[in-house]
Amino acid sequence: MRPLILISFISLLFIQPLNATADNLEVFPENLLQISATQAFSKYVFVVDKSLRKLMVYERDSDTIKKVEEMTADIGKNNGKKEKQDDHKTPEGIYFFQEKKTNPEIPFNIYGKMAFTMDYPNLFDKKDGKTGYGIWLHSVPDDVPLTRGSRGCVVVRNDEIVKLEKYISFKQTPILIFDQIKYATSEAHKKIRDEKAHFLKEWVQSWESRDLSKYLSFYDDSFSAPGFNFKTWKRHKEKLNNRYSTIQIRLDQPFLLVHNDQMIVKTLQKYTSDKHTDYGIKVVYARLKDGQYKIIREEWTPAKETGESLTSSQVINPDSTANN
Repeated sequence: MRPLILISFISLLFIQPLNATADNLEVFPENLLQISATQAFSKYVFVVDKSLRKLMVYERDSDTIKKVEEMTADIGKNNGKKEKQDDHKTPEGIYFFQEKKTNPEIPFNIYGKMAFTMDYPNLFDKKDGKTGYGIWLHSVPDDVPLTRGSRGCVVVRNDEIVKLEKYISFKQTPILIFDQIKYATSEAHKKIRDEKAHFLKEWVQSWESRDLSKYLSFYDDSFSAPGFNFKTWKRHKEKLNNRYSTIQIRLDQPFLLVHNDQMIVKTLQKYTSDKHTDYGIKVVYARLKDGQYKIIREEWTPAKETGESLTSSQVINPDSTANN
């Protein structure tokens, strides 16, 4: 009997049109991320279109997504995506806000009222050999033009960054930076969503069926997880397959972020076997390779079934619950 696959794709199925052509044909941002409904993840996503010099914020609103902010933004003084330190280019990819900086830690004449740091270079950037640091979303004084070009940061006005602060949860709220946001018809957009859903369903099915060969085909040779590389991950999974007679995986409320060939999935995961059960936040990093997504990293954090992360004192036996 085929294993039961319990995946909630609510966020993949209910997306409202965010733009329309002159003849009222519905179109969607081609790589629009899917926002989870759970309180475990951020309900807001920042999107930057470098070609239009625009920053937008999208929000999940019940079973729909709506734009809640749009504003003019400055970007790096040099065109193209950031590759190395001091090239004065703005990176392109999926980033997360890390912390807030204010005066007097940062000078007002350069950064305005406040700044929010990003995790550039991220996992994908490091694998691509990109260098540099200090990429922020920050403001500038009102007498500074938003056309001067930054050293690579995304820049808005002082009054705008004050409005943006309420949408940011540190290490949770993503900012996707594109050279140019592309749009797709409703039919084409649905096809893209279905492809992402199919990847996740097939991965889970191979995991539940304990088909190790198929399961490992979803992983890149460069795969890593805390304490594992691809070879040790394979041995670890072989041991678990021999230990457990049944495995069931439930992925709930996936938060799907896509940028060109990169994909990040954040989801609430419940793992159940005949000998062990756990619940946590799973983060999967995948990259398109030869037409197929390959997982390059996984991270897992124990959580309550409400989605709230557990402290170390709440985890009874961390070693027994990691990386199932």
